[in-house]
Amino acid sequence: MNRITFPMLVLGLSLAPVLCWAAEPKADQPSAPPIPQFPPPQLVPQPERPVAAAVLLPKSRDNDAAQLKAVQEERIKVLTQLVELETAQYKVGATEITRLVSAENELCDALFDSTDDIERRIALLTKQVERANDLVRDTEASVKHGAETVTEVDVCRAKSLYLGLTIKLLRERGRKGPPMPTPPGK
Repeated sequence: MNRITFPMLVLGLSLAPVLCWAAEPKADQPSAPPIPQFPPPQLVPQPERPVAAAVLLPKSRDNDAAQLKAVQEERIKVLTQLVELETAQYKVGATEITRLVSAENELCDALFDSTDDIERRIALLTKQVERANDLVRDTEASVKHGAETVTEVDVCRAKSLYLGLTIKLLRERGRKGPPMPTPPGK
């Protein structure tokens, strides 16, 4: 032990009985008054008020619709930026394809939820399917050329993304319905 630690240890051990003795209550001294025990508080019934509902309920539907549209547009903007960043990082091997696929799926869902118009949804999904197809093609080419950071697992993930988006697109096209046949003679 060094010179400072040893004297401190000796001092601490020699003062321990004195400090413990001083802390014990003496028989001739009155003990501290007992801590008062209070009864548990009684709950007073309050009239029910929908506090959260007042905050969440819209003041006007037009205002909510405008806010919803603004929030959806902001989310799409953020997710588009995220997809671009994840794509750039994936191309240089700085991130895994799972992060890129997750970002692509989130962007697709945000775009899909931003409109109820079937034609617009089909156009958005078509664009997303094309991006996913490009990802499959790039991933397959990377594996073929022996890239160290890209594996067959990445190809499978890219294909899964592509197939999932294709399924969404085909379902949306099915919701649109077949074109109405033109009556004969017109």
